Order: sequence, then C-alpha cells, then structure tokens
Amino acid sequence: MSITILQLFLAGIAFSFWLNAVFKFFRQEQGQTSFKLFANSVIWLSIGLFSLFPSQVHLLSQKIGLGENLNTLIFIGFVVVFMIIFKIINILERTERNISEIVRKEALSKLTEK
Repeated sequence: MSITILQLFLAGIAFSFWLNAVFKFFRQEQGQTSFKLFANSVIWLSIGLFSLFPSQVHLLSQKIGLGENLNTLIFIGFVVVFMIIFKIINILERTERNISEIVRKEALSKLTEK
C-alpha cells in the first residue's frame, strides 16, 4: 500500500481544518460549542482517514451497505453539503451577533444623548 502525494495533500488540508476548529474552541471564540467541535472533529478526521486509507473505506462502505463507488460518492456529497450548510449557519449566527451589537450601541448612544 503506497500513499500518493494527493492523499497526503488531502489529509493535510483536512487536518488543518480540524486544527483550526480546535484552536477556535480553545480560544473560546463566540459561538464555538463542544457540539461544533465534535461535529468538526468527526467530519474532518474522517475525511483525513478516508484520503489516507481509501481501500479500507471501500471495505467499510460495503460492510455497512453503501455498495460500490457511486453510492459512496453520493454519501460523501451529502457530507460536503452538510458542511456547507454548517458554515452558512455559522456565518448567519455571526451576522446576527454583529447586528445585535450594533443595535445595542446605537440605542445606548441615543439614550445618553437625551
């Protein structure tokens, strides 16, 4: 079993995304919860393992009933769509916090002017 440069590259990208999530959690950035860390860990570490050991993933997909490669690709597509939705929700939450902060500051400034 030989590991190609592409496999290492994909595993490196997945590992860097996972590390980014871990650093955000331990820096206690707003909106970072243990559930988000868990979800990011499961997804990015799985992608890293899938990229390094594709033959094992193929055996696993057959054992759990996903069948051949097309079904596995569809499943991976669902995971990617889930991650995109997850990122969009994070962006919306951040935008809501920013809007709330702006409205509070504006209300306080108008209150102090009177």
